[in-house]
Amino acid sequence: MAYYSLIASLPSVQIGDEPPFSTEGYVDACSQWVTGREAEILRKVLLDAPDIAPCPLCEAWNNIETQLRNAVVRQRAHKLGVDAKEYLQPHDGFSGTIEAMVTDAFTRNDPVELEQELDRARWQMAEELIGLDPFAFEKVLAYGIQLKIVERWNRMDVHTGKEKLEAVIVANTEKEEPTE
Repeated sequence: MAYYSLIASLPSVQIGDEPPFSTEGYVDACSQWVTGREAEILRKVLLDAPDIAPCPLCEAWNNIETQLRNAVVRQRAHKLGVDAKEYLQPHDGFSGTIEAMVTDAFTRNDPVELEQELDRARWQMAEELIGLDPFAFEKVLAYGIQLKIVERWNRMDVHTGKEKLEAVIVANTEKEEPTE
């Protein structure tokens, strides 16, 4: 089914922009335009709702995300000299593009740049979900994935990040008992 007016009405989003609405608001708004099954898919993928019956789009995105995370695990394990096998999760299919994007991301020295590159990889993989019809439900889902990425970056704050890091350090150092 084509969603011409819904997709045409979506404002442009980019990493670093203020999101035009929340992901939850997006799912709620789309629910009045898409089928019930498609609304369930949006909730499952974008809001991490409990599993619904098998869905090819849900499985496709899960396989993409799992491969991306596995590639990150392999990169980090390699840097630490650890065997990554016990941390890898199973997924169907394989994308050389994902592997290349993650490898490229890990050439960055700045952790923020590395995370941005990983989210750019997710962004591109969401675009690839769309396929040949830019007005199909796949575009509605891909936009939601991209909106979720924009929201994530918009929530990041240096001050809050430093406070959380300090809290973790304090919590971990308070547990240590001095050795005598």
